Amino acid sequence: MHSDLWIVPVLLVLGSLFGSTAIAGDFAFYHEEVMGTALELRVWADDEDAARQAEARVLSEIDRLSGVLSGYDPSSHLSRWMNHPGDASSIPSELFEVLRAADRWRHATGGAFDPRAATFGRLWEASAGRGRAPTPGELAEARALASAEAWRLDPGSEAAERVGRTPISLDGIAKGFILERACDEGLDPNRGVRGILLNVGGDLRVVGEGFGTVGLAPPKGDSEASEPFTFLEVRDRSVATSGAAHRGWTIDGRWYSHILDPRSGRPVEAVASASVVAPSGSDADALATALNVMPIAEGLRLVNALPEVECLIVASDGTVHRSDGWGDLERPRPAAPVLADARGPAAPGPAAGAEDDRRSDWGEGFELVVRFEINRPEVEQRRYRRPYVVVYIEDETGHVVRHLLMWVSMSGSGPDQWLPDLLRWYRSDAGRTRIERRNKAYAIGRSTRPPGRYSITWDGKDDGGRPLPGGSYTIFVEAAREHGTHQVIRMPVSIGNDPFEEDYEGNVEIKSAAVEYRRIESE
Repeated sequence: MHSDLWIVPVLLVLGSLFGSTAIAGDFAFYHEEVMGTALELRVWADDEDAARQAEARVLSEIDRLSGVLSGYDPSSHLSRWMNHPGDASSIPSELFEVLRAADRWRHATGGAFDPRAATFGRLWEASAGRGRAPTPGELAEARALASAEAWRLDPGSEAAERVGRTPISLDGIAKGFILERACDEGLDPNRGVRGILLNVGGDLRVVGEGFGTVGLAPPKGDSEASEPFTFLEVRDRSVATSGAAHRGWTIDGRWYSHILDPRSGRPVEAVASASVVAPSGSDADALATALNVMPIAEGLRLVNALPEVECLIVASDGTVHRSDGWGDLERPRPAAPVLADARGPAAPGPAAGAEDDRRSDWGEGFELVVRFEINRPEVEQRRYRRPYVVVYIEDETGHVVRHLLMWVSMSGSGPDQWLPDLLRWYRSDAGRTRIERRNKAYAIGRSTRPPGRYSITWDGKDDGGRPLPGGSYTIFVEAAREHGTHQVIRMPVSIGNDPFEEDYEGNVEIKSAAVEYRRIESE
């Protein structure tokens, strides 16, 4: 465990940072622990006050609907209803609507989408904890339980009877429903809010003005620095992606997807990820899950028969399948920013006469992965604001050769007032501007990952896209929290032909960090 970190005891006083009202434009907010993942909210507003009020409305609606639909909160309406079988009482209209949509998609997909798959999720989680896959007998017992009726709906009274005790989960449909309702609450031109882009764990909704370009992260090798493999333009639509890139179980060295076929109880294997664009958030969410389970040809036929719905499916062998109208949504890759010093001088290599391992080239077939976990503030109970984070790489001369990540919670005039004073990386204007413009150019859709934990892959190239030589480099993870401290974790590495892995001590903002230089896994 290394402890190469710097602590800068300086408070970020937001009174001076946001004391004046910012001009109209794109405002960004980031939170962790929202519906079990991370939230990015971008608001196209007349001024900062309007943007912050929209943020408050969006978060309030998410909280309200989570209190109705969450299966993890024992006090939610869903949890209390599930624990009272035989009760045919009225339930909140939102819960009734989601249960009705779940019934509809269960029938439309031939059982490929089914909330009763939670039965198998519990079985696989318990079995993985014991270091083994479920036995055939355990799966047969779970199939019998999962095939039992779980609820009955009365459309006239909007009453729902909980039947039996078969476990159910609405995770595969409720998030899309909540995103749509939250965007409806946030968007209000009469209050100066003209556009909303809401991204919760890689599932997106875009409404109003100002936004629309979405990039899809690759289903394999996805990291925070991954470049999208395709781009699309959407307006007043939801984009949901489901896949096994971030969630599942490793048993005896084998990875099993968390997406389970509700009919067999086994993890899906044929599909790596599925993305769906639809007017309805719940429809996009449910279909993205179902398309991981259904045979690809069958899934495409279903989507092609649905109005205003399109999909892209990536098979496990890497082949890409598109619905008939998906091509109408696709757009060219957004142009990279053109700056006078965007490429800059060639990054200097190791000094002449350095030892052999420092003169060696970047190892063929290698990549470097940076991992870090954000510390949760002790004073906050549920969600929390993500700190400002930047990750970048310097060579042995102190020259910043690559910017990998930049998260800043507000745009407009605010950050420019304090970032130059607090963040050492800011001095490299070309690379910083490249990431700033990339962040504004498009949002990224991806399969959902756990909150607070991130990985970034470095391909050995500088900010100009040129390969760098092997040698000594230093990776910096800087974090600064509103009304908190500014801290840096410094990770020196030597790049050559030998793999390595190192853990580094965290701090009050970043819980832990690690770096791994490894051979790229073959497909």
